[in-house]
Amino acid sequence: MSVLSLEPLIRRFFEAWGPIAYRFRWPLFILPLLLTIGLSFGFLRLSTLRVDDPAYVFTPSDARWRKELKSFSENWPLNENKFLPGKSFETKRFVNVLIRARDGGSVLREEVLKEIQVLNQWISNNISVPTDDGRFNLTYQDLCLSYDWVCGGNEHIEMLLERNRIGHFLDLSYPRGGNKDTPVYLGTIFGDVEVFRENNTVKSAKITQLFYFLKQEQSIVRRYSSDFSYAVERFFLHYYKSNLISVSFAHYQSLQDGLGENAERFTPNFVVSFTTLSIYALVSAFCFKSKPQRGIDWIRSKPWLACAGLSTTLMAIVCGFGTLMLMGVSYNVINTIIPFLIIAIGIDDMFIMSACWEQSDERQPVPVRMAQTLSHAGVAVTITNVTDIMSFAIGCITDLPGIQLFCLYACVSVAYCYLFQITYFCGFMAISGDLERQKRHCLFFYKTVGSISIAELNKSHKEETVFPANFRKFQRTKSSNIHKTYSESSPDTSFYSGRSLSSESGKTHVPATPPPAYQHVVQTGHDKEPSGIVKWLGETYGPFILTNPVRAIAGLLFLVYISGAYYGCVNFREGLNPGNLVTKDHYISQYFEDIKSFWKSGPQLHVAILNPPDLISSKTRSQLLSTAAAFENTEYSLGREGTVFFLLEYLNYLDQLNVELEDTAKLWHYKLRSWLKYTGGSSQWASDIKFNETTNAIEAFRFYIAMKNIVEPNQHKLAAKLMREIADSQPFHVEVFYEAFPFADQYLIILPAMIFNVVISLLCMTVVSLLMVPSLPSGFIIFLSIVSINLGVFGYMTLWGVNLDAVSMISIIMSIGFAVDLSGHIVYAFVTSHGDTNQRVIGALEALGWPIFQGASSTIAGITILYTVDAYIILVFFKTIWLTMVIGAVHGLFFIPVFLSIFPVGFFRIPKSSELH
Repeated sequence: MSVLSLEPLIRRFFEAWGPIAYRFRWPLFILPLLLTIGLSFGFLRLSTLRVDDPAYVFTPSDARWRKELKSFSENWPLNENKFLPGKSFETKRFVNVLIRARDGGSVLREEVLKEIQVLNQWISNNISVPTDDGRFNLTYQDLCLSYDWVCGGNEHIEMLLERNRIGHFLDLSYPRGGNKDTPVYLGTIFGDVEVFRENNTVKSAKITQLFYFLKQEQSIVRRYSSDFSYAVERFFLHYYKSNLISVSFAHYQSLQDGLGENAERFTPNFVVSFTTLSIYALVSAFCFKSKPQRGIDWIRSKPWLACAGLSTTLMAIVCGFGTLMLMGVSYNVINTIIPFLIIAIGIDDMFIMSACWEQSDERQPVPVRMAQTLSHAGVAVTITNVTDIMSFAIGCITDLPGIQLFCLYACVSVAYCYLFQITYFCGFMAISGDLERQKRHCLFFYKTVGSISIAELNKSHKEETVFPANFRKFQRTKSSNIHKTYSESSPDTSFYSGRSLSSESGKTHVPATPPPAYQHVVQTGHDKEPSGIVKWLGETYGPFILTNPVRAIAGLLFLVYISGAYYGCVNFREGLNPGNLVTKDHYISQYFEDIKSFWKSGPQLHVAILNPPDLISSKTRSQLLSTAAAFENTEYSLGREGTVFFLLEYLNYLDQLNVELEDTAKLWHYKLRSWLKYTGGSSQWASDIKFNETTNAIEAFRFYIAMKNIVEPNQHKLAAKLMREIADSQPFHVEVFYEAFPFADQYLIILPAMIFNVVISLLCMTVVSLLMVPSLPSGFIIFLSIVSINLGVFGYMTLWGVNLDAVSMISIIMSIGFAVDLSGHIVYAFVTSHGDTNQRVIGALEALGWPIFQGASSTIAGITILYTVDAYIILVFFKTIWLTMVIGAVHGLFFIPVFLSIFPVGFFRIPKSSELH
């Protein structure tokens, strides 16, 4: 059945635009160049607009962790002179060093501890950075966050050495040790811990860590702290060696630097990719003469037009990025993928428009050929760009800022690509058409002189007699006057303009056009013979895939394909490991591998009770202990032995004194405050309890729960979800936070966000397809093709080792647009062809089969270089686009044509007005 379609309107628009583009070819060519130069100044703001903070880029803008972090930061703000490690989440300058024994043994051995202590003292006292005036060198002792002006010096190393020397005076129960009134939490000090079963004390530990927290409040001091961090980085990367220990490390800016290095690696890869695509496009731009004359057709070839198509993509990138940067839109490292994407789209459009130009009637004037070209190519190019623009526009509504920024930059860049295709590229195509019309050399523009015999010209015509008898007399006429008369007559309207013909009796000049009375005889003559590949698609490949055995094989192959895709879809994995944000050879990659030893057992969940009730009530105390127990008794918690809570310590203290737990102010106000002030762990509790300065009542307090089994992204997600559910179910206002919550929030939102974006995109793409293709069944086939291609991409992406995360979600959004391109083109060509179903399939393959193959293969060739880069972000992009192009091309050139051929042509209810080819 027919549906409301914009296709005739768009076709008529482009048919009218062709002559206009020819008339204004030079302005259309020059003005986009000037616009590009102007907008390129936006790149001057790149450094100020660049945002590489992973917590901002890869987590939702309204994520719960932001509110949770704000609660902790407001109630327990960072105090640079009252700093205790593990008590603040606002530290923006630090160095963290993870240490293992080289032999894989315990780090608690004395010789290993001594080596660690030497390293610690060197970093603390010997690494320095100069001040701006060069008068002083600042060490860690000058830049450290301190407690009462004393730097924290990783005392646990000295403590363990003393313990080995003078006896086990310190309880090493795991994960909470220390003395009775001064708990020491060991879960964040040691990893890969082995304990004695009889008393749960530490027997061995395979890894430990050192912390160096640096000042950050004053801008100049913050810069010195950054310099110190990089000085430590240089020390480890270029100077430090040890036979006893191996180290991995990170500082606050390491992950951002790693992301920046990813962007830097894109530059040489982009150059290689663009060069590869340029060679591919230039080779494809050359036409070859058919038999009996072999060789390159130096008139019809269009290498400079291919260059214009390539420059169209570069101009779109510059203008898209420049526009948004001039508007002050933030830029992040993932946007470096966009140039590869724009090139793929632009070159695909170039191949389609070039193919349609080749299919236009060479005998017509250039404006007419432009109209013919754009009436055929305009709808196909519009489908490509509008669907891509819409898919990225839909991606802009996601909650992940990184995806929002990527989709916004991509959307604007694709819009410029479309604009320049129908202005700049069309203008240059018109100029190239003039050069072809004037028989100029495609590279050097000088006029060429060809030779062909009238006998060959007549032989090439379908009719035996092409020219009437009185016109044949002209063949034997050698009068230069006659030649002059006809060659000056209508010089720009003939297919055979300016050729020198030869007959058996010798060479003679033929008029540029036949006399007016006989022009129709030539113009209604034979059509241009298709190129070899197009001919092969129509005469060999098309009929071959329409045979019944091949149809049966296609059905079986599709079942195998869809089964594999389904298996991958139901077994997908979620989560973006932080280590995957950098290349494997970046130093922080090893750090993220080693830190997993601490994620297995020991990380602390911070639990805050805001506006708590008075502790004087036994019911309140019971509820608080029940709250702590709820957090302790989960699959991600270590239990009561890992909890650090002042109330539990105070109850133990009262129990040692055999004090009866009365509900009195004396016991729960005065004595509690006295204990908090004078107990051995007083500094810890002072940083955990917030008192009202006027009433001295407790406004908020916090405690810590030891966690386990949060190594993998899915475990982070489930643990965060569970802990928040427990917090929300309590009778108090409870907030929880852990350092990995920002990434957990990404894991929580990524699947719903992807489903939402994919569903909305599919619906929008289907509507666009129906509006562009004037046949409801054909539009439905496009919808099924999009679903099939995207199922394949998602399923085989999983089987290829790609997780569902922010990076792969971007790639999936891209694949939706590409799926429409690859399936929509062939269906549109089918609808606009003539004849029965099989004839239409063959016609579609002849018309757009070769451009589809060129577009897919050129993109694959261009991105292949990315496979050599050992970086997850780059490889995810490569794998997703590779799968999209391969699966899409197989659909467009095999599955869809076979599927279309099953139905009779009447099934599609195609309006006669839609038939073009």
